Amino acid sequence: MERSVRLSRIQALMSRATGVTLAQLMADLEVSRATIHRDLELMRSQMNTPIVWNRDTGTYHIDPEQGFGVPSRMLPGIWLKPAQAYAFLTLNNMVEKIAPQLLGPFVWPMRDMLKRMLFETEYPMHRLDKKIAIEMPGVPELSDLTFTTLIDGLLREQPLRITLKTTEGAPPPIISGTPTQLRIRHDGWQLQLETAPAQEQQVDLRDVLDVALVQPARRQPSAPST
Repeated sequence: MERSVRLSRIQALMSRATGVTLAQLMADLEVSRATIHRDLELMRSQMNTPIVWNRDTGTYHIDPEQGFGVPSRMLPGIWLKPAQAYAFLTLNNMVEKIAPQLLGPFVWPMRDMLKRMLFETEYPMHRLDKKIAIEMPGVPELSDLTFTTLIDGLLREQPLRITLKTTEGAPPPIISGTPTQLRIRHDGWQLQLETAPAQEQQVDLRDVLDVALVQPARRQPSAPST
């Protein structure tokens, strides 16, 4: 087994919720203890993989909390042909159209790497961004903070309080509910909210003024029994 394939397999095993033991790694990859230790050290020191050893369970796992503020991770085993890299660049352009300030910082490093790879292979890139025009009508004019809050609530299934736009002088209407789906349509973006058990409401994001997460109410301590 090539080392790049082995490293990808180690990463997949450590990403499981239960983690993976050294014995399981040796058995799965059919390599020695020394080889596993060398691979783990390579992933830590050169690929910045946040590997954690749990002494209580005797398992290795990847720390899910380490994301922002840590060095970029290098993932092994990604091999692309020039045409595939071109396709990824097009997908990056589509993603950036959704929320440039929010998603742009995440796709820019990948885009620069792919462009450099295409240049080194002499793949034609003249007017790359003009050859496939991407238009997304109906993209809502939400601030990046509002968009981030909305997506966070959607992924975590946490209730949101949504303030809608209104005419001048009228109090802004507010809708509360748990987001269940974000639909990106040709004519606009719609958020599906569960406002009550078995009741749903569609919200056009063009009508949204602000979004806030609804913090769960704190449980009051029970009175001591007498």
